[in-house]
Amino acid sequence: MVSNMTGIYELTLRAPDGRERQTLVWFPNEQVRQDYYAKARKRGLEIIEKEISE
Repeated sequence: MVSNMTGIYELTLRAPDGRERQTLVWFPNEQVRQDYYAKARKRGLEIIEKEISE
């Protein structure tokens, strides 16, 4: 069975002062995604994600 998860996300990273940056990110697996999010949160960033699907 083919997974619906593409691993491609549109992320908005928001700093505590309100600045935002939008980017497309490809995560090859869930562990890489969780590591990325943990590092961003450690730096005080809020993450808003939207998975890109076909």
